[in-house]
Amino acid sequence: MLTQFSDSIEARPTQSGESRDKWKDPETPFLPPPNLHWEGTMKIVIRDESHVRTPYVIDRGYRFPKPTLLLSPKLPERLQLYLANWLAACPLWIGRVDHDPPCTYPTPQLWCDFLGSVPSVQPQSSKGKEPDRKSLIATEKGMRAMRDLFGNDLLETQGDIFSPEGVVEFWGEQIFIASLATPPSLLVQKITWELFELGFWYELRDLDRYLAQGCWNNDAISREQLLHSIFPSEAGLVMWSESFPSENYGLWNNTLMGCLPYLENFRRLLCNWDDVPPCLTTPLTSDNITDTYSWEVRRAAAMFYIQTFFDHFSRPPIVPHLLPMQS
Repeated sequence: MLTQFSDSIEARPTQSGESRDKWKDPETPFLPPPNLHWEGTMKIVIRDESHVRTPYVIDRGYRFPKPTLLLSPKLPERLQLYLANWLAACPLWIGRVDHDPPCTYPTPQLWCDFLGSVPSVQPQSSKGKEPDRKSLIATEKGMRAMRDLFGNDLLETQGDIFSPEGVVEFWGEQIFIASLATPPSLLVQKITWELFELGFWYELRDLDRYLAQGCWNNDAISREQLLHSIFPSEAGLVMWSESFPSENYGLWNNTLMGCLPYLENFRRLLCNWDDVPPCLTTPLTSDNITDTYSWEVRRAAAMFYIQTFFDHFSRPPIVPHLLPMQS
């Protein structure tokens, strides 16, 4: 068991002294544009604790770090550390979540400990002095978090990654760790966009496995195929092995016919959950789909998903965003 779940790190005070609203994105150039269907629904979902199903049956931890957590450091060198650690760990973690998920998913605090871990058990200060007790404690905490998540696989390569010539790969692009000290906004938007996508995909998968247990028990292969068919990826949910998309696709395709098959598959998946809205029970076809009808179905699907997620997790879901705007 990794650690007891707590969302406290997500509500820590901002510089203004107020807690950040976890249901909306903070103002930052490092996040991709919101998807209006999901952004609007996040504002109106019922967040009353009386809606929450207890005792909790589904693991409430985070399948992937929240994108906003990746951006939480204020100092450039800390942001560099968070980004580098995540890019180095991402392929390993996706493989584990996809093929051998942990019994308990990480809390925000465990993700924070890992992302802030330094590449040496014996860190030296900038002046060459012996590290102080606080630094050693923080280092050991990060190492424990890394071992909890990855065993020794990442520890064996972290030193090479943080060497002066260290590089990480992101969607086939070689990125020098040194460049992450002042990262381009577009690059960070791509990284956070991917985290929004991955978080949504795998939270949807785990929620469906609980709410549609009968479907998974009767024919797990068909159910998994239906889940994968919501997303335009030949590798199922293993999206990182492809080229970074150049335009919004799948459920977020800008054309009516382009999004139709993915929206219909999403509707079919949600129809096996309890209390599905009536407007989601009618199949979508090229004969009955219109711009207005498509908008209504997307809105209803987003509302139903977000409300159902909150009812079982007692926290906001990770929701999809639009692709970063590239010049």
